[in-house]
Amino acid sequence: MFLCCTDSSASKPVERLDESPVKVSIVLEATPASALSKAMDNKVSYVIELRRNGPEEKMGLDVAHKGRFLKVKQVKEGVVMKWNEDHPENQVRPNDLIIDVNGIASSGVEISSQKLLEGMAAVRDGAITLTLMRF
Repeated sequence: MFLCCTDSSASKPVERLDESPVKVSIVLEATPASALSKAMDNKVSYVIELRRNGPEEKMGLDVAHKGRFLKVKQVKEGVVMKWNEDHPENQVRPNDLIIDVNGIASSGVEISSQKLLEGMAAVRDGAITLTLMRF
């Protein structure tokens, strides 16, 4: 069956191969600002404390730059996967946003995804505190 779409201001007959013509109307509605605000209220932020034991130990994160933050694309073998195994109630998941690394955001420096990435890479041996947000 083949159907064609129309804008909300017009209704056109659409021919279907198996039946006589029918009228199809599609009404597009904008999402009210209140609905967007409500969706933002559903965000959850959480803090995790990781420990790298030397430069050979990987973080185990694939990330992408998302505005000023880093978006978790995938959790792989490494420190973060170990965290997830030890903390099933507070796992790092794909699509979570890394919004702070070791307090960079509160240091007065303008935050950027590059600075967050550099902050994670700088800790080759020791504690790393990540603040993440989930929608």
